[in-house]
Amino acid sequence: MMKRSIGRCALAYVLVLLQGLALLACTSRKTVYIPPEWQSPPPPVAVTKPAQPRAQPAPSSAVPVLKMAPTIKEKDLPASSEPPVEKKQPAPQPQYLASMHLVEKANSSLTQKKPDQAIPVLEEAIQVDVHNGEAFYGLAKAWRMKGSRQKALEFSKKAELLFQDDPARLKEVYIFQADLYKEMGDAANRDLCLKKASKL
Repeated sequence: MMKRSIGRCALAYVLVLLQGLALLACTSRKTVYIPPEWQSPPPPVAVTKPAQPRAQPAPSSAVPVLKMAPTIKEKDLPASSEPPVEKKQPAPQPQYLASMHLVEKANSSLTQKKPDQAIPVLEEAIQVDVHNGEAFYGLAKAWRMKGSRQKALEFSKKAELLFQDDPARLKEVYIFQADLYKEMGDAANRDLCLKKASKL
């Protein structure tokens, strides 16, 4: 019984001693000498040879050398059996449709030479859709009918900006502006507008 307790004490002493040594090893960082025979050899260094330039094959007289990349034209390509895909135009916005309805109503008043009836309707059309070039162009025509060429010119300039993607309507606006400048006695601007219209 006594031997067993001595063995347990000795074992406990050894464990405490080992824990102390482990703690001591963690707190003090010393360089440990490792004999050369215990060290692993360094990894071998790969020696790469410089790349040899490839020898160019001598040009054969049988193989033609192309100096320029060949051009392929659309007519050279085989015809496709599928029909071309058409781009779908986006559906008009509701405010544009409402604004165009008002423009049509105003145009009927302009046809009857009633600019005073057309102007408030066209102004309402612009309030509904500020990007409607037709409404601005209608206002330009209405103010010209009333004899106010300067206001007509201002509204036609706004229509010109909005018709940049519609060459036919843009040409019509340029001709309208040329007529206004002619009535105002401005030959230089008249010629400039006619020149712009001729390019479309």
